[in-house]
Amino acid sequence: MRGPSSALLRAAWGAVLTLGAGAVGGAVFSVLGLPAAWISGALVFTIALAVAGVPVAVPEWARFLAYTVLGTSMGTVLTPDMLARAGSWPVSMACLAASVVGTMAGGALFLTRVGGWSVETAFYASAPGAFSTVLAMAEETRADLRKVAFAQTLRLFLLVAALPNVLGATGLSGGGFHPPPHVSPVWDLAILFVVSALAGLAAAALKVPGGLILGALAGSATLHIGGWSDAVVPPALLLPAFVVLGAGVGARFLGTSLSALRSYFWVSLGAFLVALTVATMCALLAAWLTGDDLGKLLTAFSPGALEAMTALGFAMGYDPAFMSAHHLFRFAGLSVALPVAAHLLFRIERRVEDDHSP
Repeated sequence: MRGPSSALLRAAWGAVLTLGAGAVGGAVFSVLGLPAAWISGALVFTIALAVAGVPVAVPEWARFLAYTVLGTSMGTVLTPDMLARAGSWPVSMACLAASVVGTMAGGALFLTRVGGWSVETAFYASAPGAFSTVLAMAEETRADLRKVAFAQTLRLFLLVAALPNVLGATGLSGGGFHPPPHVSPVWDLAILFVVSALAGLAAAALKVPGGLILGALAGSATLHIGGWSDAVVPPALLLPAFVVLGAGVGARFLGTSLSALRSYFWVSLGAFLVALTVATMCALLAAWLTGDDLGKLLTAFSPGALEAMTALGFAMGYDPAFMSAHHLFRFAGLSVALPVAAHLLFRIERRVEDDHSP
């Protein structure tokens, strides 16, 4: 006879299988040197299981821990020194803001008019970066999370895979940068995580879109901006969080057919090309106005995930403060503006639907 214990065992086995496959996928992609390896590898391997009909699932406690770690890590980038440096690049920041608006508008227009995607799905799928935050926000709406995840992942994958090669072939890449290692004391990390977790829970309780990750980011950022902490999240904690994020998104593809994935690919590729064109035009404008290095601006304006694109800029030899400031500016702007824009846009959409309903 099947009872609660058998259901718990099935759920536990599904979680072990999903996270195990995600970890293997992340490790394989990392060994192969592929971009955003631990997220994309976990995503691809989990999608393969989901499309094959394997009952994949990620438990809520794992999502909570992963979102807390990711939000905490992103908040550590916000330091008084970085914010002071960010104020010295007003022209490039303005061009970046125009790039974010343009890429979202162009991508969303393409996805709705050409791909036939819903407004909510196109809105989140076209957001240029802030991958984990966008997914957390989209999860609480009527958006098709599978399409959002696929479009976001494909854009990040293509950017990180192609950008270094393109800039290297054109002689625009920098000379390499290796940041000094920083090992945080266990006590400092414990305080950082407690504050970030409490802030995440508070934001979630207030029904803030993506509250767990945004609240954790805010808690971490408050400590770092105030000078009360300089702790950073070690890779040993970040990598499992990336796996959980990738596997959790991949589990959403359960029941999706290969034909649907093929249709997602071509539409997402078209939206990516639109976004890349807009970002390149804005980077060219910024280079003309400031006389700054075009390769550095292209990397800073690339509409990819905060951590992946910032790390890529460091590895390519560009000023780490410049990279951090611009990608964080884009990320922070998206984190603040997305909930507001979503509320206004979707309220207007619902009013239009009500007006046309019989």
